[in-house]
This record gives sequence, structure tokens and C-alpha cells, in this order.
Amino acid sequence: MVKGLKAIDELKVNLIQAQWLVQHGILSGSEDEMIQGLADLVGMSYLLARRLGFDFSRLDRMLLQRLDGLKSTDEMKLEEHWGDFSLLLSYLAPED
Repeated sequence: MVKGLKAIDELKVNLIQAQWLVQHGILSGSEDEMIQGLADLVGMSYLLARRLGFDFSRLDRMLLQRLDGLKSTDEMKLEEHWGDFSLLLSYLAPED
């Protein structure tokens, strides 16, 4: 159990480091840092979900539900101005 808690704490730290890397990349104009930080955020989120007892597929389903809800409210106007939510949803869950 202690090893599991240690892994969870390490993943949380890695998430914070990834967020910092994104911010630093934005401020310095480094595309490599930005994309590395974003990739780390996604990857660490999946690993943290697993350590917390959730299947990757459950996280996927919740992500799709959340994106659909955010698309409906579109508080940031990402859908209205650029169609970001539709584009991402069609990428993550393409209709055959």
C-alpha cells in the first residue's frame, strides 16, 4: 500500500512539473517544451487514473462526456470561434 501511495504522490508531482513545462515553454516560445509538457500531462493523467484504480477506458469515457458537456456550454467560445471541441471529439471518437 505504501508503495502505491508513493507512486501516486510521484505522479502528482510529475503532473505539476508537466504543467510548469507547458508554462515555461509558452513564456520562452519553445514549441518542444510546450508539446513535451502537454504529452506528459496526458500520459501522467492516464497513469494516475490507473494507480487510483480506474481503467483507461473509464477515463476515456469520462473525457468524451466532459468534452461533450464543455462543447454544449462553450464558455470559452472555443467551439463557436474555431470548432475545437467538435474537432477533438471527432479525433478521439471518429464515427465510422
